[in-house]
Amino acid sequence: MARTPVDRLLAEARAQLGYTESPSGWTVFGSWWAKRHGKPSSWALAPWCDMFIAWCANKAGLLPVVGDHAWTVGHAEWFKNRGQWGHTPRKGAIVFFDWGGTRDIKRIDHVGLVEAVRDGGRTIVTIEGNTQNRVMRRWRSLENVAGFGYPAYLGTTAAAKPKPERYWTEEIVKKLPTLRLGAGKNKNDPLRWHVKTLFYLLHARGYGVNGGVDDTVFGEPLHDALRHAQRAAGVQDDGVCGPKTWAALLRVG
Repeated sequence: MARTPVDRLLAEARAQLGYTESPSGWTVFGSWWAKRHGKPSSWALAPWCDMFIAWCANKAGLLPVVGDHAWTVGHAEWFKNRGQWGHTPRKGAIVFFDWGGTRDIKRIDHVGLVEAVRDGGRTIVTIEGNTQNRVMRRWRSLENVAGFGYPAYLGTTAAAKPKPERYWTEEIVKKLPTLRLGAGKNKNDPLRWHVKTLFYLLHARGYGVNGGVDDTVFGEPLHDALRHAQRAAGVQDDGVCGPKTWAALLRVG
């Protein structure tokens, strides 16, 4: 009996259970993604939860419907713009987490694959990469679930044709604030969440900041990393993350 797409994807993910990143943070998933997209080798050391999903999807022949992403926020937006986003757990769905407990896509921290739904939909069993630095099976409540992406193999019909990547990039940029040195220093500053987005986006682009730095405060280390990224992207390297810089960092490819 032929396996379904969901079974194929889960089989690839299960085969990696127990895989652990190297002491330096290197993974086969990050290395594969960097080579595939022509990125610097430092991407092999980047946070890899979403690159793990892409790697498994590629192995299962499902990359076009699961998504080829390294940034969880962009991946979630990719599903939402296709009308394939919701809050009901389903086996084979891609689950996005926000450890702050909101459903705000811009605050998403982590991603996994739903292996099973339990307790009448109150608990999900997941396979996740980059959890405790390895691939693990986890039992999760829905408390920190920001939402689910439903690949086309689940039978979800998109409300409209897929929108070009440039569309969602433009829409996101319109909603993002300008960040300057010092943003997020006050613990009540709402910009802290946007600084966190910038921190991990720079890391995913190969301009990570060394450990021990608060990822919600726009300090000197993040400022320097941003200027390097700006120069590489061909935008003014003023260390200010405005519309042109956000667009450059979010640009696919």
